[in-house]
Amino acid sequence: MMNEPVFRPGAEGDIPELASRIKEVSPEVVDTLLKGLLPGISAEHILTMALRDKSTHYSYRNCVIAEIDGIIAGLLFGYPAEEHTIPPLMERMVPSSRLEPLRELLTMSVPGSLYINTLWVNQEIRGMGMADALMDYARFWAESLGKKSLSLFCWRDNERARAFYLKQGFIPVREIAAKPPITKFHESGDLFELKLESSS
Repeated sequence: MMNEPVFRPGAEGDIPELASRIKEVSPEVVDTLLKGLLPGISAEHILTMALRDKSTHYSYRNCVIAEIDGIIAGLLFGYPAEEHTIPPLMERMVPSSRLEPLRELLTMSVPGSLYINTLWVNQEIRGMGMADALMDYARFWAESLGKKSLSLFCWRDNERARAFYLKQGFIPVREIAAKPPITKFHESGDLFELKLESSS
């Protein structure tokens, strides 16, 4: 049985761990955008630089960490959907050949929602309720911001995650077709929305 998690805001000291977990959840997206972008610098290291930048929604300050007995058990990375855009620095640094295939994924959103960019659970405790606890926290977070819903993206071939989101009450609201080179990994995915009870 899982002990009760303790939630806390992400801190600068968490950045390397956050980058590692975000890449674990979306390796094909991170690599398509960042791998080989800067000579001698890994995609994960570039991601740490992005997380350190407090001026964009990719900042570590938009991360919430769940700890159990001092161990990171889960991660929630989210922000208001209106902020789900491509930062100007990314527009300048990342070649259009990398950026355009992912533009729709990096900008689509449900207005008025809290967009969940990343939800990660420590493999050692998967299936023990951590994902439910993270989703409960996301609801609380969204309501505290006055948001009417939660939104997120999920690939159609990620059957376990899709089943979890559907069980939580999420509904697919828009299909996004994958474009090369992402088609090597996925065919399509969906933007999902979960309307909050307090907004109905």
